Amino acid sequence: RTREEFEELIKNGQMLEYAEYVGNYCGTPLTYVNETLDKGVDVFLEIEVQGALQVKSKVPDGVFIFLTPPDLDELEDRLVGRGTDSQEVIAQRIERAKEEIALMREYDYAVVNDEVPLAAERVKRIIETEHFRVERVIGRYDKMIKTTKTFDDR
Repeated sequence: RTREEFEELIKNGQMLEYAEYVGNYCGTPLTYVNETLDKGVDVFLEIEVQGALQVKSKVPDGVFIFLTPPDLDELEDRLVGRGTDSQEVIAQRIERAKEEIALMREYDYAVVNDEVPLAAERVKRIIETEHFRVERVIGRYDKMIKTTKTFDDR
């Protein structure tokens, strides 16, 4: 999309979340999320804290999981190990991580990403558990109670 098209989507409230990064917009279209949820499929967004807070204000019953490194030294080791960023960029990313960790309280869960398979399993368990929360299933039973005939009606 062009910058103008993206700005039009934002203006018309068609973006669930968005951010501008290095002069370019990125974000999540609301229609994609709604259509996916209407199919009964969970939507996972891998977004920064800024975007997550936008989503939380629009979807308060969403499940928000904060993925965090074991500590900032480990994060620095990982970034250096990738060999893709300069020391200056790594320092900026560490500072950004500190800012984001300070906002962890805005999330429902925190998962330490110490080992990818283990972190993925933890996220999976959270999602499975959330499917059984009473407020997520009660509507189906409310409908059943209203439409089921009582013993006296038979």
